[in-house]
Amino acid sequence: MRAPNVTALLLASSLALAAGTAAAQSSVPSDAPPKLETVQDGDTPITVTPRTTRENGTTAVKREGGQIKEETVHSGGSTYTVKPANQNSTQLRGDAGGPQVRGAQWTVMEFDLNKKQKQRSADAAAAAENAEDAAPPPPAR
Repeated sequence: MRAPNVTALLLASSLALAAGTAAAQSSVPSDAPPKLETVQDGDTPITVTPRTTRENGTTAVKREGGQIKEETVHSGGSTYTVKPANQNSTQLRGDAGGPQVRGAQWTVMEFDLNKKQKQRSADAAAAAENAEDAAPPPPAR
């Protein structure tokens, strides 16, 4: 009983292999060049506008004694602060014990802890201003 199943399996696999090789042989590329279409030139010339050098970028510099102590850059949604390396010795930058390059400090998240208090005081001031403009209540009888 087992022999007919094995024979059928071998026959099916050999037919599939023969069909695959026949399909591969029939897809031989032709020697004729592909047909090309001509593209019409447009009347509108191509214009390129240069980007601004700093898009929405602002820089704040803190100086002390003519030397830059801190520079804060706001660009896009990012904010980072760059500070020079501390030069506490007589060695120059690049020396073995001298100051090294200092990386930028990225401002990740800032929280305004007094926001609710400021909002309450602003609301109270607006309410007091509106109370002065309102007419006094009618007298009680």
